[in-house]
Amino acid sequence: MQYVETSKAISIKGLRKSLDQMDIGPIDLEIESGYIVAIVGPNGAGKSTLFRLLMNLIKPDAGEIQLLGQTYIENEISIKQRIGYIPETEEWMDAGFSTIKELTQFVSHWYLGWNESKAQELFARFGLDGKQKLRHLSKGMKRKLAFIHAMAFDPDILFLDEPTSGLDPFAWRMMMEDLMAYMERGDKTVLLATHIIDEVKRMADYVAFIHDGKLMGFYEKDVLFDSWKTLWIEGHHDQLIELSGVVAVEELSPATATKVISRSSRETEADLHRLGVKVIQTQSVELDEILGYLISGEIRKVG
Repeated sequence: MQYVETSKAISIKGLRKSLDQMDIGPIDLEIESGYIVAIVGPNGAGKSTLFRLLMNLIKPDAGEIQLLGQTYIENEISIKQRIGYIPETEEWMDAGFSTIKELTQFVSHWYLGWNESKAQELFARFGLDGKQKLRHLSKGMKRKLAFIHAMAFDPDILFLDEPTSGLDPFAWRMMMEDLMAYMERGDKTVLLATHIIDEVKRMADYVAFIHDGKLMGFYEKDVLFDSWKTLWIEGHHDQLIELSGVVAVEELSPATATKVISRSSRETEADLHRLGVKVIQTQSVELDEILGYLISGEIRKVG
């Protein structure tokens, strides 16, 4: 197979899908090779549906998906042989396999690049044995198994839907280490849906916010945390909500300080400096709070 050389690992244009629960899209998103993108959103936001669309498990109503420069219409088999996918829930539980070994043998036949030595190394690392019965696996053990299957053929793209859910801290740390080692080559790409903020902070290069099937924003992570800040300032002041970048103001009690949320902290601090207002402390805004402000689309005064 002759692969198309492209710096775009993932290209989504005008993607739409109507479902009973919600409408997905329109979504436009391009992700270059070599980066980890975290998808952040509440339960039911459409993250898992997006992964299913990207894996061609459900068909879009409109739009185009290109993965590694190819479309599913052209080369579905060759695309899927280059993608490791961990769905939110295990989809093999009713497939009739009894043991880890049976399932792994079946999975291995799908991938030309399957490396059995790598698979066995990961089984030993994560404490799994081929003789173990699938029905006896805990949630964390199922996630370990899915991770091993996704990594054993050295994919070019990883789609990971809550991959560390149910893991103990030791296994979580090992998975983070393995993902960082996977990225060291520089030509791999990860799309990661997670509720664990520390995973985003440790690993992500970019953050995509999703709510109600819509892409609310796509940001470089370091720029995002540098821009969105909570500022505590001395005293109470009128018209703070009018300053550059301010999205929320809360007057604290007793009346000695005010909390200001800014999406452009440097501009806000510059305005405060011009007004002679002293900033006591600053702190980055957490991702779930940022998403809340993006969803509301409004500036607010509290208190």
